[in-house]
Amino acid sequence: MNKEPLYLILIVDDNPNNIRVVFNFLKKSNFRVLVSTGGEDALRKTKEVTPDLILLDIMMPKIDGFEVCRRLKDNPETREIPVIFMTALAEIENKVEGFALGAVDYVTKPLQQEEVLSRVRLHLKLHDLNRSLQEKNHNLSEEIAARLAVEAELKQLNKKLDIRVQERTQELSQAIKELHIREEKLRHQATHDSLTGLFNRAWLMKFLSEKIADSRLKKEENSILFVDLDRFKNINDRFGHLTGDGLLKVVAFRLRKCLKSRAEIARLGGDEFLIVVPGKWDTNKQSSLIADIFEQFKKPFNVGKYQLFVRVSIGIVPAIDGYLKPTDILRDADIAIYQAKQMGRGCSVVLTPEMRAAAWERIQLESDLRQGIEEEQFCLYYQPIVSLSTRKLTGFEALIRWQHPRLGIVSPGVFIDIAQEIGLISALDCLAFKLACQQIEKWRRELDLKEFPVVNINCSAQRLQQPEIVAQVRAVMGKYEIETSAIKLEVTESDFLKTAHQAIEILRQLHDLGIKLCIDDFGTGHSSLSRLHNFPLDTLKIDRSFVTRLTDNRGGEEIIKTIISLAHRLNMDVVAEGIETREQLDKLIELNCEFGQGYLFSQPLPGREATQFLIEPSLFAH
Repeated sequence: MNKEPLYLILIVDDNPNNIRVVFNFLKKSNFRVLVSTGGEDALRKTKEVTPDLILLDIMMPKIDGFEVCRRLKDNPETREIPVIFMTALAEIENKVEGFALGAVDYVTKPLQQEEVLSRVRLHLKLHDLNRSLQEKNHNLSEEIAARLAVEAELKQLNKKLDIRVQERTQELSQAIKELHIREEKLRHQATHDSLTGLFNRAWLMKFLSEKIADSRLKKEENSILFVDLDRFKNINDRFGHLTGDGLLKVVAFRLRKCLKSRAEIARLGGDEFLIVVPGKWDTNKQSSLIADIFEQFKKPFNVGKYQLFVRVSIGIVPAIDGYLKPTDILRDADIAIYQAKQMGRGCSVVLTPEMRAAAWERIQLESDLRQGIEEEQFCLYYQPIVSLSTRKLTGFEALIRWQHPRLGIVSPGVFIDIAQEIGLISALDCLAFKLACQQIEKWRRELDLKEFPVVNINCSAQRLQQPEIVAQVRAVMGKYEIETSAIKLEVTESDFLKTAHQAIEILRQLHDLGIKLCIDDFGTGHSSLSRLHNFPLDTLKIDRSFVTRLTDNRGGEEIIKTIISLAHRLNMDVVAEGIETREQLDKLIELNCEFGQGYLFSQPLPGREATQFLIEPSLFAH
């Protein structure tokens, strides 16, 4: 079997992957192969060896394929070497330039093995024929016939290439069209909420930035409506999240119906929506929009098999001039919506400078409170608890006070609710328990008393829901060597009702340690008296509101009588809070109430003054 002559092919390409592919199939096809990774290297190698054909890449750094071809054709020693350009489809328009430089053909990338081999073999044949005509005096007609046959074959290859180019062009056009569709879909997803179809938070922040810039240039002013569903969590809890999602879709549709021209609406997340209204807010001119929104929410929402009734609260930022960042606008919108919720929900509130100032004060107080707990800027005041029959001191209620570095002594009425809202109440309870144990340890160390009072320490519902409370209480009391009989934990009735199911086991564990338990402010939480026997309680405190009604004929006496009677049947002692007059004291003694506290005996006292009551118990003998 005759083999093809071992032609030498020079591959010139700066892409190693392309070189590797072409090198492999040329070697398999019995060609000798020389490679070069750049134009300068190719020109240098052709001075040392003359290849039979060059496969030349057009797009290369420093010297591109066209320049390499030009230099080869300018050199008499390399002028006759056939050059086939390798090019991507987008470079086809450069054919004319390439042929003008003397190239014999093009092959397109990605390279097809069959096409490259066919073109290489054809041009090698043509090259051989040309050399044969120059070297030998062959029969002209045979040579022409052979040449025509080769050219016909080349023409057929070019025809196939043109067809393939058209097909690939159509494919590329379709791919570009599909790419545009996907890009548009991605752009929409990036700026729209997937559930409601409204603009999303990312779009809103960019839009607000643009509006802030416009307001600085005095081009346009805008106002903001922050719309929030009232008690949406109840919908999710009662009917499930699918129903909640369905409700949000209908809400979005109705809100969109209310908008005037050029107003934009976005979903911030959850049940929060924000509307950007052109122009500064004018209640007289724009109140119709608020009315339309509230009107939409008077109608029932039919979601699946449920008919739901939902109200909204609306916070209004009247203008955005002067704002620097979108987050500042959202912060103030949140302040306004908070005020609307505080006013009873289902209403709208326009932000005022006073609201913003109060919010800033609240934010500062929250920050101070975190730092204050961390730095233990707190102390305990002690209000005496007295035996009503003997007037002897029997205990103290430890009441926490904040020794604020700037504001001085701050009462719990200022910070307790904040601590609960921001999740710091448990940390505050831990600190109060520690401070009380420190004081008890100090009294035992410094005072020689036969009997020490029991210290009542307040404990929140959040604290009682933490299983680690038992170990923590045991550890603190062990550190200060406090007997469990010296401690009584107080839980308000409202908190007690919240934790009755979740924390009853924790209450039992604390009681088993020897710590007594007291229910505080009894009568205000609407608990069932018959349920008290289910819990390990030692003391019941009657709320001061009943004590004040003892002497004004408003039924206080009968209520207190009932409470005391029940408590005694359940083996609990009773403490009356808020005793301020002798008449109240006498009535409580008459009703068999054992203990009491109030301003008649003493207001809450700092530790040093409370110590005096331990040293001089006669202070209560009046």
